Amino acid sequence: MSEYSDRRGGVVPFPKDRTAKPRTGKPDRPDNRIIIREYDHIIFISTMILVVFGLVMVLSASSYAAMHSGAGMYAFFTQQALGAALGFVGMVAAATFNYKMVAKFAGLLYVAANGLLVYVALFGREIQGARRWIEIGPVNFQPSEIAKIAVILMLAVYINADKNRVNTLKGLIGCAFIIGTPLGLVLWGRNLSTAIIIGAIGFVMIFLASPYFWRFVVAAGAVVGGFILFVMFGPAYRMDRINAWLDPFADPTGVGFQNVQSFFAIASGGWFGLGLGNSNQKLYFLPEAQNDFIFAIIVEELGLFGAMIILMLFGVLVWRGLRAAINSRSMLGCLIATGIITMVSVQVIINVGVVTNTIPNTGIPLPFISYGGTSIAVMMAAIGMLLNISRYQKR
Repeated sequence: MSEYSDRRGGVVPFPKDRTAKPRTGKPDRPDNRIIIREYDHIIFISTMILVVFGLVMVLSASSYAAMHSGAGMYAFFTQQALGAALGFVGMVAAATFNYKMVAKFAGLLYVAANGLLVYVALFGREIQGARRWIEIGPVNFQPSEIAKIAVILMLAVYINADKNRVNTLKGLIGCAFIIGTPLGLVLWGRNLSTAIIIGAIGFVMIFLASPYFWRFVVAAGAVVGGFILFVMFGPAYRMDRINAWLDPFADPTGVGFQNVQSFFAIASGGWFGLGLGNSNQKLYFLPEAQNDFIFAIIVEELGLFGAMIILMLFGVLVWRGLRAAINSRSMLGCLIATGIITMVSVQVIINVGVVTNTIPNTGIPLPFISYGGTSIAVMMAAIGMLLNISRYQKR
């Protein structure tokens, strides 16, 4: 029926169904309908809590060193706050523009990132034998952070263009080239930690797109074996780090110094910590406490209880990110979301592992918390893309 009677006995047409889809001649499949909803608020809230907490911890961990360097106790905090502000703008922009539109510039971003990596390897600022920073006046930034996002977008676009690429030798060679180029350039600048992150991102994304499980088990074994040989026959300082990991107290004032001081910080914290701002290890005992070893200061000041809350927040962020990837309306969105979550989770695992001496020492910042303007800005922009992907979900 297309009509019904109203209370006065008249006949009026049925109102139009505003939710009905236009007829396409194909049977309706409700399970595959696309819904556009609000951003995933849990992702946004978790990220902002981590960012604000990171600003507080950077101020706490760096104030003493900054004050005695003559720059003022708020020097590191100001730089980090500026990076967070730029990151918030990037997050809002990335969340506003459709991720498919952003992916169209993947090639341009990839070429630009590799060009910057070449520049930093040749002319970048050298600190402790590694070239990672480009200085432009008062501004320093790390191109390797941009390279992570470039690899995620470029690899996602490449795989999405032909779903069978990861099942052919030619397609896998293309994937290896996309991953290997920035990875090799990063190693050229002696930045092993970032190379590990890029390799992990690429491996997980290809694994997700391929139906062949055992191929990747064999490949993972080969990669691990090659990495062990690379460390054993590479520069001597890498074996020194392995020895410091195995027994940090064998050289507590040399290569094992940071590991030992990190142990002292964690042991001092106990369950509930010494209180915010009351760390002793940040008083020049733990070098650059606001950077890669900030998690040790968190445990010392807030205890294991505070550290577990932070790890739970990261767990919530990863869970919601994986949920957005699984429910994404396209393979492109699924791959981008998976790459972003892999980047965040691997950095958390490695950073916490280094601080607790579970794995050998390598310089990886704790996402959203460790000091580093480029890192926090790029991470927040990546979360913006994840928020955008969370809007377009399958019913």
